[in-house]
Amino acid sequence: MAVNIKKLCFIYGDKKIFQDFDLNIDAGSVTCIMGGSGAGKTTLLNCISGLLNYSGEIEVQGENSKIAYVFQQPRLIPSMSVEDNVRLVLPAGADKNAVQRRIDDIIAKLKLEDCRKSYPRNISGGQASRAAIARAAVTDADIFLMDEPFKGLDIKLKKEIIQMLIPLLKDKMAIFVTHDVEEALAIADRVCILDRSEGQCVNLKGVVDINMSRDGRDVYSEKSNELRQKIYSML
Repeated sequence: MAVNIKKLCFIYGDKKIFQDFDLNIDAGSVTCIMGGSGAGKTTLLNCISGLLNYSGEIEVQGENSKIAYVFQQPRLIPSMSVEDNVRLVLPAGADKNAVQRRIDDIIAKLKLEDCRKSYPRNISGGQASRAAIARAAVTDADIFLMDEPFKGLDIKLKKEIIQMLIPLLKDKMAIFVTHDVEEALAIADRVCILDRSEGQCVNLKGVVDINMSRDGRDVYSEKSNELRQKIYSML
């Protein structure tokens, strides 16, 4: 499963955001998209997801590929419990026992058992973020689009959720927007830095490959520190 972006063009109002933009994202990889505010990160995700009309080509290789989107805000339905929010994205006609097993498995993996019957207004920010991830993961999508899903969470909580997320992304593709270099170092196989100067179109400023296993990765190792400095130098 790969995503190939060729000559992407997108105009918002009278502003040209992308012009002949190219990017290839490898199958089975986690790619972090970084860059300053207004660099086109969320716009790129929205083009890939089909939420925006664009010109050019975004080719998703693989038959019947399913895409799941985790937004900046959890977007849980207030009148539904956590479990029902997760259930909502599954086909209504699917086998009920199989659906329940799938929901139970995802809720367990994201440690949501204690709040599965709670409503969004009664859960913490970390639980809401995990519920949004669970809703995406339960679909067994091939491609995950994630737009700053840990925004506003403290460092300890981010680390805990990332450790839960890593096994869920095994053999999947994820495109992950973040402003946080530590998040990128913890989860990414590749970091792509976008840049957009005033009045200009988005360009790919640089790419940093992280050739380390995601499992048990030491983000404070000598190699990680070298990669950290390289990423910061491009931001």
